[in-house]
Amino acid sequence: MKSTTAKSALGAALLLAALQTAQSQDIPDNLKGTGELVTTTGGGGAFDDARMKAWFAPFTRDTGIKVVVVPTTNAKLMASVKVGQPEADLTFVSGGEVPSWIDKGSVDKIDYRYFSKETLAGIPKEARGEYSFRSHTYSVVPTYSTKKYPQGSKHPQNWVDIYDVAKFPGKRALPNCGNTLYGGLLEGALLGDGVPPEKLYPLDFDRAFAKLKQIAPDVGRWWGWDEGGLAPQSLIDGEADMGSAWNGRIVSLQKQGAPVALSWDQSLLQYDDWVIVKGSSNQVNAAKFLAYIARPEAQAAFAEAIPYGVVNKDAYKLLPKELAENLPGAPGIAEKQITQDYAWWSKPRPDGKTNLDYAIERCQAVLAK
Repeated sequence: MKSTTAKSALGAALLLAALQTAQSQDIPDNLKGTGELVTTTGGGGAFDDARMKAWFAPFTRDTGIKVVVVPTTNAKLMASVKVGQPEADLTFVSGGEVPSWIDKGSVDKIDYRYFSKETLAGIPKEARGEYSFRSHTYSVVPTYSTKKYPQGSKHPQNWVDIYDVAKFPGKRALPNCGNTLYGGLLEGALLGDGVPPEKLYPLDFDRAFAKLKQIAPDVGRWWGWDEGGLAPQSLIDGEADMGSAWNGRIVSLQKQGAPVALSWDQSLLQYDDWVIVKGSSNQVNAAKFLAYIARPEAQAAFAEAIPYGVVNKDAYKLLPKELAENLPGAPGIAEKQITQDYAWWSKPRPDGKTNLDYAIERCQAVLAK
């Protein structure tokens, strides 16, 4: 008899295959073409695997346009734009970084003429920017080891619990200073100190860093943006008993039977956006790709491949109820979440530095002591 985990994995694989088959049906002629589309890696691991399975490979199969993935960073890509030799046609950046790309003239407008009316109808206006298109949503969530806190036992449920060492003793896994924004480091500290969600922004730096300094002796692992797998791995290895992690990492490991769990209470809702690189060679193919993955079938296939939130709301109709009800931003989940204020993070201070620049510098100074 197959285990529950094995059955779940088989069911997910069959559903993903069905969704991919559905994608290949009735592909509009205006999305078909020739040549290639050059895009960037997403940091490796389950996320890149999901993009390949749900988007890149099906897009090539259905349109005839080859997707080439290059291992470059966005900083290097932006530098290549400045010298007039962009290394890629399309990349995705945190929603908080989009204004910077626009201000520096590194992106071109999205051509929405390739999107069908039916597709656009399912996508909220805020996800359809003039220079950016929403890729997906995800969340930094409170997480814990089910070896330390077995099912049915009292466990950490929010940031207040994560930061309460008296109520929940043990080591924590928290984002490092370089991961201040994407890891929601300061938001978690302030919420953990009792700040109500509706009063979170503007962030109180003094209060946040005081809380971080207090919790630092109880942190067993500081994890970086490119080390997202270390957050849940530290729970598995016993380096930490609780902390924070991205929801996709936790759910993917849960499917493999790993002793980890998450809570949506006070989780931070985040998002990434696609941008078309200024002066790149294959902008028409880039627009076709965005129109292709915006369709509900492609959105559902991605969510099935990795549990990140969909942009096209019609995708919920194609997903199993259990999955549809446990995605970032989904009805029932969104009400428990706090959307990260990217505009505040990118806001310049009197000295010209952004709030993020200041936060990273101060974090390094505080935690180095």
